[in-house]
Amino acid sequence: MGIKMYSLVFDNVLTYEVEQKKENWQNGIYEIEEFTLNKDVYKNGPVLFSFDPNPTDEKFGRFTYYLPISSPVVLSDEMDFKFQESLVLDRALLLRQADQEIDFYAAYEKVKSYARANQIEVEDTYYCVLLEVYGEFIIDLYVPIKGQGDE
Repeated sequence: MGIKMYSLVFDNVLTYEVEQKKENWQNGIYEIEEFTLNKDVYKNGPVLFSFDPNPTDEKFGRFTYYLPISSPVVLSDEMDFKFQESLVLDRALLLRQADQEIDFYAAYEKVKSYARANQIEVEDTYYCVLLEVYGEFIIDLYVPIKGQGDE
C-alpha cells in the first residue's frame, strides 16, 4: 500500500508525555499500559504515540503516548498522566506498516518526500499507531497536514 490521505480519531484518550531518546520509544508504552492495570482503566483501542523532534539534538524528542479507554476518567492525583476527550487528525498522510522502513524517522522522511512532490505541507510531528497482530506489531505512520487537526 502506498501513501494515502486519512483521518485519525479516538475518543476518551489517556495520555502520557516524556522527553527521551528516540531509541527508547517503547518505554512509554510500558508506562501507559502499567497505569491501566493499576488504576482499573480499560483500554479499547491501540496504543499510539506522537513524536516531536528536538530541534537541537536529533537523538531526542518529546513523545506523547495515547491510549483510547472505555470511558472518561478524572486523574486528580496523577502528575504524568492526563485525560483528553478526543484526539483528532482531520487530514493526515498515512504510510501503513511503517516498520518496513529502517526506523520511524526513515518512514517519516519517505512521507515528507511524497508530500514535497505533491505540494502538501506537513507537520514536523508524526504519529505511530501500534496494531498488535498475532503477537507482532504493525505500525501505521500518520503525518498531519498543516492546519488540519487539533493537535
